[in-house]
Amino acid sequence: MAQERALLVSARGVDKLRQALASAGFLTIASAASAGEARRAAAQDTWPLVVINAPLPDETGLELAMELTGVTLSAVVLLVRAELMSMVYTPATEAGVLLVGKPVIPQVLQQSVQLAAATHRRLMTLSRENEQLHRKLDEIRLVDRAKCLLIEHARLTEPEAHRAIEKQAMDQRLTRARVAQLILDRYEL
Repeated sequence: MAQERALLVSARGVDKLRQALASAGFLTIASAASAGEARRAAAQDTWPLVVINAPLPDETGLELAMELTGVTLSAVVLLVRAELMSMVYTPATEAGVLLVGKPVIPQVLQQSVQLAAATHRRLMTLSRENEQLHRKLDEIRLVDRAKCLLIEHARLTEPEAHRAIEKQAMDQRLTRARVAQLILDRYEL
């Protein structure tokens, strides 16, 4: 897990938490003392892991945790007092936040952040796969639009239009998407 990065959001106990994260393999650990600072740090950079030591000076920390899981791909670990776990469990876990009760046992924290880091890596893989599928779907839509224009303007059948796009792509050493875009540029206003 070398080269992992983490954002530690805590108003107190920063040194102990920083040591625990370092022992879990996190080499770059940035700190924020409040939810506002954390939001600014999250807006400026991507963090594979965010550890929030609740409560924070400007809010409980649950709101920040839920917001970060909603708008970033960061894995979020929320440290809360044991007596508050039952109160925050449902909204936190439904938002994808990993909860750890305080007082924190170092081994439990280490396991939790390693689990969160593994979850983040899996989420990043799924995100990349999702982006590839979206690009492929966009390409298919583009080629289909070009085929429709060829059917309409060049009076080709669908298989002929498909073959024409394929052949032009091979002959000109272009992608099917690029050929489709050239056809769209030619026939659309």
